[in-house]
Amino acid sequence: MPSLRSDIVVRTMTSLSGVRDRLARTDPLVPLLCAVATTLYVLHGFDGYLSRDLGDYAYGGQQVAEGVPPYVAVVNRAGPLAHLIPGIGALLSGWVGVDQVVGMRVFLMLFAIAAIAVAYLLGRDVFRSRLAGVAAAASLLGCQGFIAYASDGPREKTTMVLFLLGAMLAMVHRRWLTVGFFTALATLCWQPVLFVVMAGAVTAIVLGQSEGRVKALARVVVGGLIPTAVTVACYAAVGAFDVFWDDFFLINARYTRQISLVTNPDEAWRMLVEGYGPSLALFLTGLVAITVLAVRALWPSPDRRDAVRVNVLATGAILLAGVAWSLRAFNGFPDAFIMLPPAALGIGGLVAGLAHRVSLRTAVFATAAWTVAATAIGATYAISTRDNTLDQQRASVDAVLDALPPGARILSVEAPQPLVLAHQRNLSRLQLFGNGLIDYVDDTWPGGRDGYGRWVGRQKPTLIALGNGGTVPDWLDPTLAQGYHRVGTSIGWDWYVHKGVGRQTRDELRTIVKDTYVPVE
Repeated sequence: MPSLRSDIVVRTMTSLSGVRDRLARTDPLVPLLCAVATTLYVLHGFDGYLSRDLGDYAYGGQQVAEGVPPYVAVVNRAGPLAHLIPGIGALLSGWVGVDQVVGMRVFLMLFAIAAIAVAYLLGRDVFRSRLAGVAAAASLLGCQGFIAYASDGPREKTTMVLFLLGAMLAMVHRRWLTVGFFTALATLCWQPVLFVVMAGAVTAIVLGQSEGRVKALARVVVGGLIPTAVTVACYAAVGAFDVFWDDFFLINARYTRQISLVTNPDEAWRMLVEGYGPSLALFLTGLVAITVLAVRALWPSPDRRDAVRVNVLATGAILLAGVAWSLRAFNGFPDAFIMLPPAALGIGGLVAGLAHRVSLRTAVFATAAWTVAATAIGATYAISTRDNTLDQQRASVDAVLDALPPGARILSVEAPQPLVLAHQRNLSRLQLFGNGLIDYVDDTWPGGRDGYGRWVGRQKPTLIALGNGGTVPDWLDPTLAQGYHRVGTSIGWDWYVHKGVGRQTRDELRTIVKDTYVPVE
C-alpha cells in the first residue's frame, strides 16, 4: 500500500511538473496582447451601424442558426464560412439569451483577438525577435479598418485574416499540411486569398526546401482538400451541391463585375482613406518596409540567416499576389485586409533591423513607443466612433412591424438589415443584385430580372425594404408603382408598404419612420 501511495505521489508531481514546464514555455506577451485587443474592441462597442453587407452576413448567420446551410437561404458570392461562422455566434447567443446580432459580433471579435495573437507569433518567429512580434501585433491592433469589423461585424474578412495569418505561421515552421488546412479555411471565407497564400507557400517550398519539394507541395494540397472535401460532402448530402457550385464558383467566375485599382484608382484611394483614416500611414509604412526587405532578401548575404530570408521572400510573394489581385478587383477598404499581415510583418522587420543596430534598451524603448502610438490611434478611433445606430435600426423595424397586423412580411431588395432585426426569412434567395448579380438573375430566374419583379408583385409582401440609396431598379419599378406606397426612409433603407394596408396605417408608418431618426438612449 505505501508503494502504491508513493507511486501516486510521484505521478502527481510529474504531472504538475509537466504543467509548470508548459506554462514556463508560454509566451506571456500573448495573453497581454489579447487583453489589450479585447479592451480596445470592447471600447468600440457592439451596437454600430448594420450596413447592407454586414446585414447580408448576419442574415446568412441567422439562417444557419435555424438549420439552413450557407447559400441555401441567400445568394452570396463569398465563401460559405462567411455565413457559417456568424451562424455559430447566432446559435450561441440564443443559448445565453443575448441579441443575435450582438452575439455574432462578440463571437467574431474572438477571431479578431486571435488574429492579434497570431500576428505577434508570426512576427516573433519570422524575425526571431519578440520585439518584432510586438511591433507587428501593434500595427494590426492600431489598424482602423480592422477595428471597425472586429466588433461591428460580422464580416468574412476578419476570419479570413486569422486563417491567413495561421497559414503564414505554419509556413514559417514548414508545417505544410497545416498550411494547406488554413489556406482552405481562408478560401472558404473569401476565395481570392487562395492565390495569395499559394504564392507564399510555393515560394517558401522552392527556396526553403533543398529536397522533397514535390512532397511538401503535395502535403499543402492534401491539407487543403480536408476542409474542402468536408464542405462539398455536406452540400452533396443535403442535395445542395448545385447551390454551392453557383455561389462559391460560378457567380464569381462568370458574372461578377468589379472595380479595381487600375480602372478606378481615385475611388480606391478614397475608400482606403475613409476606411483606414490615420492608420493608413501605418499600413503603407509596413507595405513599403516589407517590400524593401523582400528586395534585399533576393541577394543572399553571409550575415542574414537563410530561414529568415526565405520567410521574408514568401511574405513578399504574398504581398505581390495581393497587390496583383487588387489591380484586378478592389471593391472597398476591406479588400485590403489581404495585405494587412505583410504590412504588419514589415513593421516587425523594421524593429528587428533596428534591434541589430542599437542597444537592447533603445530597441525596447522604440518598440514600446511604437506600440503605444499604434494602440493610441486604435483607441482614439474605437472610442470616437462608438455609437448606438444598431439600436435605432432595431427600434425602427420594431415600430414599423408593431403598427401592422401580425404576420406582416418583409421582402428585401439590397436591404437585408430589417430581415435580420425582425428575425424573418426573405421570400426568395435573392437580395443583392449589384456587381453583376443581376445578370445571374437573368440567366437563372424564369423571365430574368423582369420576371423576378413580376414575381415579387404576385407575392404581395406587406413591406418591401429597398436599399442601395433608395434607387429603384427598373425591373422593380412597375411592381412598386402598381402595388406600393413609399412611407419613408429608415437608417439604411427605404420602406414601401402594400396598397392593401389602410391609409390611416400608412400615415402612422410615415410618422413612425420619421421618429426613428431620434437616437435611442
